[in-house]
Amino acid sequence: MIQTDYTNRYGKNSLFNMVIMFIKMGLLLFIANMIGPDWQQYFHYVCWAIGTLTLTLFFQYLVEFFKKSTDNVHRESIKGFLWITGLRSLEIYLAALLPIYIGVYILYASILLTFITPITSISKDDHYQVNLPHLIERISLLVIITFGEMITNLANFFTIENFSIYSVLYFIIMISLFLFYFGQFDHAIDEKSNQKGLFLIYSHYPIFIGLMMMTVSMSFLQNPEANRLFATSFSYIGFGLFQAAVLVNGPYNKHYLRYSKSYYCVQATLYLAALILSLIFASNPIIVVSITTILALAIAIHFYLFFYMTQNKKIFQI
Repeated sequence: MIQTDYTNRYGKNSLFNMVIMFIKMGLLLFIANMIGPDWQQYFHYVCWAIGTLTLTLFFQYLVEFFKKSTDNVHRESIKGFLWITGLRSLEIYLAALLPIYIGVYILYASILLTFITPITSISKDDHYQVNLPHLIERISLLVIITFGEMITNLANFFTIENFSIYSVLYFIIMISLFLFYFGQFDHAIDEKSNQKGLFLIYSHYPIFIGLMMMTVSMSFLQNPEANRLFATSFSYIGFGLFQAAVLVNGPYNKHYLRYSKSYYCVQATLYLAALILSLIFASNPIIVVSITTILALAIAIHFYLFFYMTQNKKIFQI
């Protein structure tokens, strides 16, 4: 989140930022290869890497703070992020120096603190501004990457040996979710509003989590050894997180595209009806996937019917 803020407000293709970016790439590759079932034996190395990753962001803000072109208003805003990134680096380095049974709690606390602190600091900053269209574009790119993970998982269903009705249904689900998301954030949201982007950023966490949960559950539903009730519930929790997180951004839409209570009621009814039916037929995966496909299609069609009908009304009023 903090990296997104920096890139949105101060990011430029300078040599300094490019060098920092390459360092971060290396650190992320290093971290990615140590996260797995045996992560405990690499815990201290992970802490050193995450601490250094945060420290690079601290230096980016520090350089921006001392630039002559940075005015006093922006300096005050940057101070908050210097405190957040500086303290987090120290906390994670401390976790790296302590035994794992103590250090792991310090690591979790530092991550949680970094997650919560910007909410209070940015909310109190009356001069905080973001480039909203750029922010939406960057977050949408992350969502595209997450959909890419889903497509990679779907590729297993599109082989000669594995191709079946599941392949088609999962593909329709993925397309419907994609259309539902980008309908909201490409067409409906008001990019000219003066919102700080805080809600936009934090509401995307459940979107990412929801998509990943649905991606994982695709394989579970067909696994005869998996608990079908759990797999169905897991899938629908992910679907609900995704759908709800998209819908809660409705108040930030263009004024004529803000959702009414009846719109939210229809969306909630579709989800609950599909959830109940899927839980009833949880032992039969083809029925569950079919119901989920209908749900995904229904929420996407419902959005586009609302969108085009509202657009046409606006045109006729003009």
